Amino acid sequence: MLSAPCALEDVMDLREIGEFGLINRIRKWITSSDPALVQGIGDDVAVIEVREVGTKVLLVTTDILIEGIHFNRSWIAPYSLGRKSLAVNLSDIASMGGIPKYFLVSIGFPKNLPISFISSFYRGLKQEAKRFRVELIGGDTSLSQKIVINICLLGEGKKRDLLFRKGAKVGDDLFVSGTLGDAALGLKFLQEKKKKRGLEGLVKKHLSPCPRVKLGQAIAKHRYANAMIDISDGLLIDTSHLLEESGVGARIWEDRIPLSRLYRKWIHSFSKDLFQFALTGGEDYELLFTAPPEMRKRISSLSHSLKILITHIGEILPKKEGLHIIRMDGKDYSPSHLGFDHFK
Repeated sequence: MLSAPCALEDVMDLREIGEFGLINRIRKWITSSDPALVQGIGDDVAVIEVREVGTKVLLVTTDILIEGIHFNRSWIAPYSLGRKSLAVNLSDIASMGGIPKYFLVSIGFPKNLPISFISSFYRGLKQEAKRFRVELIGGDTSLSQKIVINICLLGEGKKRDLLFRKGAKVGDDLFVSGTLGDAALGLKFLQEKKKKRGLEGLVKKHLSPCPRVKLGQAIAKHRYANAMIDISDGLLIDTSHLLEESGVGARIWEDRIPLSRLYRKWIHSFSKDLFQFALTGGEDYELLFTAPPEMRKRISSLSHSLKILITHIGEILPKKEGLHIIRMDGKDYSPSHLGFDHFK
């Protein structure tokens, strides 16, 4: 277990220990007990023993977090940053119903960054890895003007069980896990530097997302769904990705979108539209999936057994219908703004 930063680390920065001193510290902070890991941190390449060849496939995903774009040090602690860096990748594996196994971390740090910040970051990273039973097996470090974090996560799964964005069928129900918009609203409060009592739940949703790994695995294993995606950029834009890959359209009922009590209480601080952040906010890291109507009872039972809210929010239509939203007043509209785009 990683110890808390010592007083010396509080005053030391990267210039004093250098790149290889940092790597040696990381090797001490992160250890592995996985028997399938032949060689981890410390060599040019990590080596993993391949088992059950032909029955399982390798899953690979990567995400990048850049200071000033995805986070600011002024409102996220290094421990939380470590956890979130891994969590966003775990959510990708969850969306296919896979099993996360190993990850590599490539990081750019400013040379004046305190060692205490880095050790706290790795404590958070290790805690999230321990929670989901994944192993850090390597990566790279570099000098950077801002903090840049790139994680490559490896997973596995049985080919016949995996779910993809493609596969949705006309007549399927559209389901979503959890509640939507909380993380985006929490981010808005952080950006506006508004500190009000009772906001902690919204802010936590942004800083500490909970990847739905067990839920994704259960949906895939029992073949409840035809297609699935995680919601990272917003409900509408991620729904559009699923629809495009599947060659179908969809109708979403606005009044069925799951909203938390805190969201309903605070949304009007920023928007007159109750559903704005839920539809387009992003960073929910919930699962969106389609399933045949005959699976409704089984999905409801799964929701109760895992204690995770799962809501039927829409239905899959022919492609020519496109994506439609049915407002609470019954009016039908096709949204023009779908959600977050890194380059717009």
